Amino acid sequence: MQSVKGLRKSLTKTSLIDLPLIVGLSLVSILIRSLSANWPLAVNEFDPWYLFYNAILIAQAHGNWYAVPPDVLGWFPWGYFIELGNTIGLPFLVALASLPFYSTYGVNAVYTVSIFSDILLAGLGVVAAYLSIESLTNSRLAGYMAAAIIAVSPALTYKNLLGGLPKTSWGAVFILFTIFLFNQGLKRKKIWYGIPAGILLFLAEISWGGYTYIDLSLLAAAFLLILLNRNDEHTANLYTVMVAVTAFLTSLAPNNIGFMSGLAHGLSMLLVSVMLYLDLYLTRVLPKEIVESRNIIVTAVLVLIFTLGIAGLVIIKPTALPIPPRYYAIINPFYQVTVPIDKTVAEYIPQPITAMIEDFGIALFMSVIGMYYTIRKGNLMGLWLLILGVASIFGTSEQPYLFNYTAYMVAALGGIGIYYISDNLLKGIKYGNSSKILVVFILAIIGISLIADAGFAALASNEPPSITNAATSFLTTNYSWVSAINWIRTHSPQHAFILSWWDYGYWLEVLTNRSVIDENNTLNGTQIRLMAEMFLNNETFAVNVLEKDFHLYPYGNPNYTIPVYIIAYDAVTSVISGNQLQWYIGYPPDLPGPFLGYTTSLGDIGKAMGAMTTIAGYPLNEYINLTEINDTITQVINAYASTNPSFAQALASQISQAEPFAWTPKAYNSLIVQMFIEALYQIGYGQPIAPFTTQILPTSNGYEITGSPLPHVQLLYFQPAYIALFPVTEGGTGTVVYTVYIMVVVYQFVQPGVVLHPTVVINS
Repeated sequence: MQSVKGLRKSLTKTSLIDLPLIVGLSLVSILIRSLSANWPLAVNEFDPWYLFYNAILIAQAHGNWYAVPPDVLGWFPWGYFIELGNTIGLPFLVALASLPFYSTYGVNAVYTVSIFSDILLAGLGVVAAYLSIESLTNSRLAGYMAAAIIAVSPALTYKNLLGGLPKTSWGAVFILFTIFLFNQGLKRKKIWYGIPAGILLFLAEISWGGYTYIDLSLLAAAFLLILLNRNDEHTANLYTVMVAVTAFLTSLAPNNIGFMSGLAHGLSMLLVSVMLYLDLYLTRVLPKEIVESRNIIVTAVLVLIFTLGIAGLVIIKPTALPIPPRYYAIINPFYQVTVPIDKTVAEYIPQPITAMIEDFGIALFMSVIGMYYTIRKGNLMGLWLLILGVASIFGTSEQPYLFNYTAYMVAALGGIGIYYISDNLLKGIKYGNSSKILVVFILAIIGISLIADAGFAALASNEPPSITNAATSFLTTNYSWVSAINWIRTHSPQHAFILSWWDYGYWLEVLTNRSVIDENNTLNGTQIRLMAEMFLNNETFAVNVLEKDFHLYPYGNPNYTIPVYIIAYDAVTSVISGNQLQWYIGYPPDLPGPFLGYTTSLGDIGKAMGAMTTIAGYPLNEYINLTEINDTITQVINAYASTNPSFAQALASQISQAEPFAWTPKAYNSLIVQMFIEALYQIGYGQPIAPFTTQILPTSNGYEITGSPLPHVQLLYFQPAYIALFPVTEGGTGTVVYTVYIMVVVYQFVQPGVVLHPTVVINS
């Protein structure tokens, strides 16, 4: 197999075969990810809004990332404690790309670059995978396979939609380019390749922020290199040049990666150089007998260090460690079940092997073979890729939020694995030890798997941005959130304070430019728990928290200084039955099938009766009457099982999915529930129906739905200021039809007696 002939003045010696194939794979990757353009383009997900916000600040400072001010809007009133070290790199690159156009187009230039940066990422990932793996194996096939896996990876589509600004993915691509440049330096025996490799490694560290992970993995790779007797002087020299450049540049970065911390970071990387040079020196001066037994000594030391380290992490309380609990939970899975955030956030919940296979496809299995190849033949960069792959696969199995970084490591190792199998089978054919049919069969399986991955990736791409569909499962454009956010921005003063569940913190902080109680940076569990407690208790509890903990007072109070708003969202369903309009909180589980009187929730009610109770430490049975659910299902079975078993099964299924609405008296009196009840009455027409009071009445042409009205609610300290509803889907049959809306409610903290006149906007 012919290898790519190095840089040739920035890769101009790439062969005529390589170029069209890699360009073609890059276009496939871009096309798959561009399918999300079916929906209105927007910065996607939650965290990217904060990255976009920082990119604007850097662009406004003409690219001066030192001029970015501390975040004083998040985690009210302690926002200035948040450091930007993990969020500064990618915004810096976006801002730099925006600068040529910023004087003409302003923030729109930053917005456009942010949205389309993932188009560039989709193509660069393919190129980086090909170059790095071809350089490691000297095989075009290995490079092509790694590039193809990247191009069709479903894992890279789930989050890397347009405007996703995925920090970890950018970090992985920069790592692959670093591996390529380092290997070019090894092949050409020129240490100056360490300079561009060091720059790319620096970009990996500041864009992803996982610089400690990178440092430790390099250390482990160096240990393994020494253990396998593959260390040489050129590797040590090239590595030293690379990390010296990286250490210097990271010392210039702002906040927690820069200055003195950057110096310590650089020294830690250079310690690996000392270890490599010490190994070379000892190899020359020690007797041959000792050198030959060195592997046993090194292995024993490593096993001892690893054992002591794991034992120490298990024994020591995480509060005594300088790492956040969610990271400690990766190292110690037994601790993970005790972290409320890890139990309630899907990205932190360990996933089964089936989910890993769905995310990474056949590359997950091929990567194991690729790991075997790197142990047998890998240099420092190959062993580094091995360590990165093992650590990322384990980390993703424990906390899936790493999967859009892990996908690159799995693809790279998977490409090596496919090459290694194919190469050995082809050699077997040459010597008469294997069959051509077996080769064709294995390659066909791999090809079919890649086609399936492409299909899953394309389907995953065809989803709207989270802000557009209000973080629901409805694949439609929704404007209730946009309407409510715009109202806050235009109708509240600059110093207003907003309370919400933490999922929407970055949206609210960035789009409204207001202070928020919590945001998507989940390290601050105290604030999240406090918001959960406020939602789950009555309004008196919330008032005490605001006045005693935050010294915030209601509008109309003599001590009033800062306007306070509380915002929540959920689906609501308007049902027309027998020419009467009824409202239900939530949406029918069997969309767009018949409405049978029961609803479920993916919004704040669903989160309140699950994630919020867990984080607050409240027993779920204080809010959900499980006995009522079971009794209702039993009644349905007794009434319909013998006469209409299919209807009984469908109704029982909907009742079981209606668990978030089987409210106890404590749930009825909670602030979150009462906010939605009062908001429904503020709409001005239709009858809000209490959950689990529905009766299905047969008629000559079908059936009708009736139910008891929800008790009237009039909160004293929190009054609705703005209510936005937008229709997302319709359904129903015969005389019972319905429309599902997303409702976003904005309440203001007011003194009892102060009367607000809420704005209600439907089809906002």
